[in-house]
Amino acid sequence: MSGSVPLVRRETVRAGDGVVHLRAVDSIAETSASEPLVLIHQSPLSSRRFEPLLTQVATWTSAIAPDTPGYGESPPLAAETSVEELADALWAAIDHLAPGGVHLLGRATGAVLAAQMTAVHPERVRHLVLHGVPLYTAEEAASRLADFAPPYVLDDDGGHLDWIWRRIRGEYPWAPPELVTSFVADYLTAGPDFATGYRAMWRFDLDSALRVIEEAGVRTTLIAGGRDRIGFMHERARSRITWADERVLAEATDFVAEQDPLGFSLVLRELFATRQ
Repeated sequence: MSGSVPLVRRETVRAGDGVVHLRAVDSIAETSASEPLVLIHQSPLSSRRFEPLLTQVATWTSAIAPDTPGYGESPPLAAETSVEELADALWAAIDHLAPGGVHLLGRATGAVLAAQMTAVHPERVRHLVLHGVPLYTAEEAASRLADFAPPYVLDDDGGHLDWIWRRIRGEYPWAPPELVTSFVADYLTAGPDFATGYRAMWRFDLDSALRVIEEAGVRTTLIAGGRDRIGFMHERARSRITWADERVLAEATDFVAEQDPLGFSLVLRELFATRQ
């Protein structure tokens, strides 16, 4: 009912041979969008990043935010996995709540997963929104596989906590301590080898998935943030994903979904309400 306080619930559902933890919210709107919004987070974080947004989008639609296997409260599929396996697991989890069509948004590594999810089931994705697309060259991917995200070592004196803190502050020097602390919690939950999602992404043939999406005619929108750490890749995305619309949010960081959940919700509502 309109005026109610949205309740974000947490569930753990079966997904193939494993399980996936997710956050979900039902619409409180008197007239709701017919298809739910699915939100795929970036690595090595979790669906916690979308919780503020979930309470806002509930005013116009239902929404689901799964923890990618290996992150948040979803156990890993294996010590080493692939984008294809992760995408299949996410669909299996989503099917418990939304077996039909969805609107799909992915952020950074989540955008890669969302692209593969769309390539597997283009008929189910009404609108694909890619918020920051990590389009690496083959040389960049090889370099990152070699040394970008080594596992941290657990220390008796807690030195690994300082290592995680300094890594996060190095990537996001603008982030206040409250936000960094929340990120540290996600790193710790992911475990010392927190880069499984990164490695899967760097080994994945994103171009093949994009070709399927283009050929299937899936409506696609690129969202870029003016203060996004991978904002420099937006021009690459525009050059490759030529059929997509775009929205540039001049002041948005990587975490606009939790820093400005109301504003970001309004952007998404406008996108999904506009039909081709």
